[in-house]
Amino acid sequence: MPTYTVEVNGESFDIDAPNDEAVRAAVRQLQGQQLAAPAPAQAPVEQPEARDNFAGKVDTVVRGAADTLTLGLSDELTAQIRSNPLAVQKKPEGYFDKGIYAGDYNPLGVIARAMDAPFASDTKAADYEKALAEERAIDKADAENRFGYRLGGQVVGGVTGGIGLAKNGLSLAGKAAERGAGLARVSGASLLDGSILGGAQGFGSGEGVEDRLNKAGLGMLTGGALGAIAPGAVVGASKVLKTAAAPFVAPFMPGTYTRDMLATALRRAGQTPEEVANSMRAAADDGQDMFNVADALGYTGERLTSTATRVPHEGRQALAEVLMTRQAGQGERLANNLAEGFDTFDTAGRRVADRMAQRTAEANELYPAARADAGPVNVTPILEEIDQTLRPGVNQLVNPRDRIANDSIEGALTRVRAMMSDGNSQVTDFDTLFRTKLDLDDMIQRAEGQGAGNRAHYLSRVKDLVDQALADASDQYTGARDAFARASRRIDAVDAGRDATRISRRAQDTIPEFEAMPPSEQVDFRAGYVDPLIARLEGASSSPTTNKARMLQTPKYEAELPAFAAPGRGPQLADRIGREQTMFRTANAALGNAKTADNLADAADLNQFDPQVIGRLVRGDPIGALTTGLAKLLGTATGQPPSVVHRLSQVLMETNPDVALEVLRGGADKLSQSDQLRARLVSALVSSGAAGAGRLAAP
Repeated sequence: MPTYTVEVNGESFDIDAPNDEAVRAAVRQLQGQQLAAPAPAQAPVEQPEARDNFAGKVDTVVRGAADTLTLGLSDELTAQIRSNPLAVQKKPEGYFDKGIYAGDYNPLGVIARAMDAPFASDTKAADYEKALAEERAIDKADAENRFGYRLGGQVVGGVTGGIGLAKNGLSLAGKAAERGAGLARVSGASLLDGSILGGAQGFGSGEGVEDRLNKAGLGMLTGGALGAIAPGAVVGASKVLKTAAAPFVAPFMPGTYTRDMLATALRRAGQTPEEVANSMRAAADDGQDMFNVADALGYTGERLTSTATRVPHEGRQALAEVLMTRQAGQGERLANNLAEGFDTFDTAGRRVADRMAQRTAEANELYPAARADAGPVNVTPILEEIDQTLRPGVNQLVNPRDRIANDSIEGALTRVRAMMSDGNSQVTDFDTLFRTKLDLDDMIQRAEGQGAGNRAHYLSRVKDLVDQALADASDQYTGARDAFARASRRIDAVDAGRDATRISRRAQDTIPEFEAMPPSEQVDFRAGYVDPLIARLEGASSSPTTNKARMLQTPKYEAELPAFAAPGRGPQLADRIGREQTMFRTANAALGNAKTADNLADAADLNQFDPQVIGRLVRGDPIGALTTGLAKLLGTATGQPPSVVHRLSQVLMETNPDVALEVLRGGADKLSQSDQLRARLVSALVSSGAAGAGRLAAP
């Protein structure tokens, strides 16, 4: 039997074997024996003392950082590199002759052999296991003898990795914090980050599939818990530090604290600096250049303005005066807005007078021409219509049956009949019948004014026949009559508009009536509609606490105003009224409500000397006097100092969109930077915490 000399891990062995396969089996057995031998005999592991120098401590820190940065895989990665990273364990004899590689001409087998041949090594597995054992022995020695250095390195690695994740947008909590999400959402995202990182760290720290899965589960639970706590801890710590520093720093850095307050207000209002500036520009374009930053911020702006008017500072009086002056002009602005929105600058009475004058002038021009062109008139159809109603009365004249008197309808019709016939002859003259028509118009108008609707109805039927008889006698009369009717309808449209403003008239009825009118009558309807509204605005109280816009924001007027406004003016009018409502709310939040808070602030401002402090000093209690004074100082410092509130009030009252945009952008940019810092800090805490969680059960 031939003898073979082989080298296994640097040692030479003589093996008697019948063939190559037996030799390889013997080599594998020798490798297994070396791995099973005690650790001190496997490799020269460094003693703790050998790493207690400066270089060893630095290496300990580096190895700790690498452990967390590689999610617990640094020992495996280092062992892979030390055992020739490109090498793979040589496959057993016949490996490529079965399964998917079987067949002499199988392309998969040919490719697999070609790819495996340059990297195959008989000792790869043994070399890797030896290097891994050495790496883990060093890590264990560091953990036992240089625990602080290794822990410091792991913390540095966790912080560095967390910041890197947040910076590159790979941290869920980091992205949520940078978006300005609330604490609950950031905590939820941080919980997921901690679970993922803790699970990965636990998996990388284990050995074998089952052990890795167990440690991954433990890492997920512990890392998730730490991740959920981290954002709250960061926010709490930052608030404590900021609150503690504010009384001492804010008076000397009012601009910085003002920007912080404005940036926070923007976020709470859900707006960007550009949106606020655009709202102010839109208001200025609509003639409301007094619309300011506080108004554009909505409810958040109201609350800030309320604070600014209740905390004593140099600009407090100026702020209050601006708000009161602006509110005092609300009625005048609204009246102008209505006039422009309805394209109506005269009163309803003036409009009716003008339309009547126009109608008279037109009639004086058209009717003479119609009379000059007229022939004889035929009133027989008119008399027959009247007689249909008066026949009993006529019979009574011919053959009296009783002494029953005529009713008002019969009396009116009898009078009209007498104007056209005496019983024997009939009117044939155009001018005479035309005067009868004018008299009929007056009679109908009086009947309607007296509430005699039935009498007006019968008289109107007769009037229509008179009109027809006049039209039959003169071709030009029809044109004159129609022109007069159109002019009369325009006058009636003014009254219809005025009537539509009554609360009892519903928008469901008035809007269809308006839309059914021709454009010429709609113009006069607007004059009648807007005049009472303007009168109400002008008659309302001019007190700064009176909101005149509210009367235009009932469901009825919110529907009617855009519908009745001049073409293209409805949206602008609605926006103007809405802004007036917003400006009132801003002023009311600052100037209205109870004055208790104002009185307390004024008292605190005027009370510069606390009698308790003086009393304690007189009694010989300097410590008590000091503590009382500090308590008063800290109590005052819980709010913002006057210098900050003064600057805040100036920004809130800013009406220039460009200036407001620049100031608000500065605050938003600073808050964004703070969010990024907070996001990276949270991610760093989660990463380092998850690394520790994953290593809880590490060997």
